[in-house]
Amino acid sequence: GMDKSPPRFTSDEDPAGGHPLTGRMYVEVMRKFIALFLFLAWPALSASRAGSLREALTLFNSGKYVEAFHISSQYWQENPQSVDALKILGMSQFMLGHPAEALAAMVRATELAPNDPDAFYYLGRLYFSADNATAALAAFERTTALDPSSVRGFNNLGQTYEALGQRPEAEKAYKKAIVLESNLVKKSEWPEYNLGALYLGDGRTEEAIPCFRRALQINPTFPDARIKLAVALSKKQPVPESFDLLQETLRVDPHNAEAHYRLALLLSKTGKPDEAREHFTLFEKYRKQ
Repeated sequence: GMDKSPPRFTSDEDPAGGHPLTGRMYVEVMRKFIALFLFLAWPALSASRAGSLREALTLFNSGKYVEAFHISSQYWQENPQSVDALKILGMSQFMLGHPAEALAAMVRATELAPNDPDAFYYLGRLYFSADNATAALAAFERTTALDPSSVRGFNNLGQTYEALGQRPEAEKAYKKAIVLESNLVKKSEWPEYNLGALYLGDGRTEEAIPCFRRALQINPTFPDARIKLAVALSKKQPVPESFDLLQETLRVDPHNAEAHYRLALLLSKTGKPDEAREHFTLFEKYRKQ
């Protein structure tokens, strides 16, 4: 995955980049990184309700989803109009493997706060994870309408357009996210990565390469961007940099199935069938984990 640090909710370092993410794979990535979403975007809590909700949020950010669920649930039962409680409650339910209940909580949050871009953002994520790209699109369009400076909103809008096969619209949304974050001190690697992956999928390799390089400038440890850059550089014929990128990825994460697969392909093309077979075997082993 992208980040080995403990989960945290931040505003725009989305796990939207395993490309394009739908269904089970999306859920796995989202559950792994969902905590990258809320922390920095979270509104300041008033003193009267700071205690229990702050505790729930702290527990959530520590990966203690059961405890976060219980506290936010109890708070919400006593304060049924609390949008903040519904957000923590919904995302805790998602992390605990209850997507339908999570969705119900987030729908209710948007009903109570129809002008809250965060609520619509989380609603879009949940719809997307349920393979409902049409509903996700409406949620992310609402997010970006309410907050036209939302990098994560436009990045996810791009992913949703892509899932719906609307590739020109996806490209436009990714570019918008990149422009919006150009003035930010802390940038997300995902818009550049997603735009590069879109280009690579469309055979626009020369446009994809600089996108992956910029994603790696933002996050030099980003394995997905390393792998995609290796693929793009060797689209016509294998080049040494591709081997270096894949080997470095495997040095950091020896269980990375896709890196083994891509390295195996390159070794096959360069007349090293025995080495290629080893990596194909490792690919088969690790992709099942």
